[in-house]
Amino acid sequence: MAPVRLWVEAWPAGIPIRKMLPLSDTLVLDLTQVIAGPTAGQILGDMGADVIKVEPLQGEHFRPHFGGAWVPSMNRNKRGLAVDLRNAGGRDVLMRLVRKADVFMEAFTPGVIDKLGFGWETVSKENPRLVYASISGYGQTGPYSSRAGYDPCIQAEVGLIEATGPRDGEMCRVGTAPIDYCTGSFCAAGIAFALLGRHKTGRGQRLDLSLFDVGMHMMSHWITNQGLTGEDPVRMGTGNSLIFPLRVFPTRTLSVFVAGTNDPFWRVFCTALDRPDWLADQRFATNESRVANRAILEPMIEQYFAERTAEELLDRLIPAGMPCSAAYKVSDVMQSPHAKARGSVLEIDYPGIGPVKSAGNPIKLSDAPIETRRKSPMVGEHTVEIMREVGFSDAEIAGLRDAKAIASS
Repeated sequence: MAPVRLWVEAWPAGIPIRKMLPLSDTLVLDLTQVIAGPTAGQILGDMGADVIKVEPLQGEHFRPHFGGAWVPSMNRNKRGLAVDLRNAGGRDVLMRLVRKADVFMEAFTPGVIDKLGFGWETVSKENPRLVYASISGYGQTGPYSSRAGYDPCIQAEVGLIEATGPRDGEMCRVGTAPIDYCTGSFCAAGIAFALLGRHKTGRGQRLDLSLFDVGMHMMSHWITNQGLTGEDPVRMGTGNSLIFPLRVFPTRTLSVFVAGTNDPFWRVFCTALDRPDWLADQRFATNESRVANRAILEPMIEQYFAERTAEELLDRLIPAGMPCSAAYKVSDVMQSPHAKARGSVLEIDYPGIGPVKSAGNPIKLSDAPIETRRKSPMVGEHTVEIMREVGFSDAEIAGLRDAKAIASS
């Protein structure tokens, strides 16, 4: 009970408990770029942390993407600091922040951050309470650790691309960056766990997170299946070689995805569609038999769906409790009433860019409603403000700006 008692005693006077975000008073230095790291930093910022996006003087290299909308879509609830870590003055600015920070995030190829003077061994001596998160393609150890890693490369490396695509067709990359986004989520969770551990021990620790490990985790059931059967995944389009019916079926309007993942759902499916003949047929009685007789059953379901509309089918299946959905485009789901009710899409107006839409935070806490407290920062937008907070005078700031150690906007 001691940790709870200390927390309550330290609660700021006059602030309602329901308004205190979980990571309030947590300072995070986010040196990451692109997707995985910024996603983690954005989650921490949404949860109340003071996240400082640390960038080179010209900004991160993905800032031009999407007509300048890339960074705004990935970095809300952060402040912006622009420093040159190759410059002694720039390194001094960051080290002053390291000494008071709670979390340090970096996503360089292993070894690069050490050369810049901010490796784990160095900064943990300056601040033993610091939680230090490293994101890389292949991790800090192992024979591939020095390799650069991007989501599509890891999709290929872990077998995801080879397992994805139409039957007897070309392998396909998954049409988003699932490993990047999952890595960002795991990173945010790992940081939260490390902060909880620090609350108990008083010490920080290093989080070594790799896209490769996350990609392997995402292939978990295929790893289990291969270990049991010796078989690699078979490309099945929207289907699955182990379960049936589990795929998209075209209709007269939209296609419909059906997830008949077990025998009870097969009974729901047949009953809702008024097909007692399918239900009574012993060739389809179990998932194992349905998979074995897929060549017989699949054309029957395809014909049934092709003769009807998606709306008609969903009106039968959804009320019956069958897992299913129409196959929508992104433009469709962005306008769906459910997405609007859940706050799944945010829109923020950015100077010089206009309205930028981005995905909302999926974490819903009853006592900590998430708000966009800050727009994503412009390059160096808060450099002066942040430097003043760690003791730099205006004259020192001007000198460092003249020496091109920092940039501000």
